[in-house]
Amino acid sequence: MSHESTDRQQREREFFDEYWSRQRGHIQVNLAPIAGSERRPWNPYWYVYEAAKVRYQAGARKLLDFGCGAGSDAAIFATLGFEVTGFDISPEGVETAKQVAAAHGVSDRTHFAVQTSEHLDLPDEHFDVVVGIDILHHVEIAPSVGECMRVLKPGGVALFREFVEVPAFDRVRNTALVRFFFPNEKNLDFCITQDERKVNAQDLALIREICPTIIEKRFYVFARLDRLLRVLRLPGSKSTSLMTLEKLDHWLCGKIPSLNKLGGSVVLELYKPSTVNESASREIIA
Repeated sequence: MSHESTDRQQREREFFDEYWSRQRGHIQVNLAPIAGSERRPWNPYWYVYEAAKVRYQAGARKLLDFGCGAGSDAAIFATLGFEVTGFDISPEGVETAKQVAAAHGVSDRTHFAVQTSEHLDLPDEHFDVVVGIDILHHVEIAPSVGECMRVLKPGGVALFREFVEVPAFDRVRNTALVRFFFPNEKNLDFCITQDERKVNAQDLALIREICPTIIEKRFYVFARLDRLLRVLRLPGSKSTSLMTLEKLDHWLCGKIPSLNKLGGSVVLELYKPSTVNESASREIIA
């Protein structure tokens, strides 16, 4: 069933068509998170990849890449062994994803289509795992999460890595002075769209209404300072300084759990009950 695009969806499509057309030929696929030789529990992206890997090892086989972009994550999950279906609002992104899958030898395990997250042309209860990387802050939360839960099998899990609003920090982040040095307006170079915004407390409450069985894992308390350190050109490469701060966060939050609520990045694990009666919430902020 076709649905008329909203103004926001049209702006997102136009932005990412231009963005991915610029990026084509430069898409990197990092297979290290699934290689098994290293673990990085302090990094939210690695955390998602490892959670998906655990599910695959437990027997999950069908994965939905929820807003696949240029397909780098789809290539990772297909290399792991999943049969991956990916969708994106951008035709340029979808075409690039197909090329990336072919370049990494996983075309036979990947399927891509242009769709919107609010209205998926996908069957009910079809996927064992749904993964969305940095997608919810680009879409309408309620219909998108509703569609996610519709296509997820009972007993399945959806994993979303997102930027999350932390009022104590974001009030400072949005002052005129800070925005002068660190703009957050529409910007193709930094992949910032006109309509995107961080997931906030109201969004999280809405997600809990749709899926009460949820785990929140927070990251990036002090690691959010990495960008400032790089701008100031302090010693250390981008990867080294960020990893050091991520490890510091991981250690400190383990010692002082209350710090977790200040994390500016979150991984949401949404569990679809195996039975109608399985409705007890296990909401955790870790």
